[in-house]
Amino acid sequence: RIRAESDRQLAAAASVYVILMVPLFVESGDPHRRCHRLLVVDLPEAMQVERVITRDRLERAQVLAIMAAQATRERRLAAADDVIDNSGPPEALAPQVARLHSRYLALARRPQPPLAP
Repeated sequence: RIRAESDRQLAAAASVYVILMVPLFVESGDPHRRCHRLLVVDLPEAMQVERVITRDRLERAQVLAIMAAQATRERRLAAADDVIDNSGPPEALAPQVARLHSRYLALARRPQPPLAP
């Protein structure tokens, strides 16, 4: 159902390019069958653990168990075409996003190969 709904929203999109936000996209199989580029927002695992503990008020063991069920950082980075480094302060994100937005606009103006069915 989620895939059908995301496909419906993608087909209805009128923007120059679309970002499909899927937290476990790498785990879903071959992500490049559904998109031309894969963007990963990355930070060191120790920092990720601390942020999740703070944000969600979970115990360290819970966070580590959740992470153990997900693709490793190495696997996500290996699948990525683009990476945003989220290890710094929030204001460090805007220049990275602006750079990728410019890149995506340029790529959207070029013919893209069809995605696999």
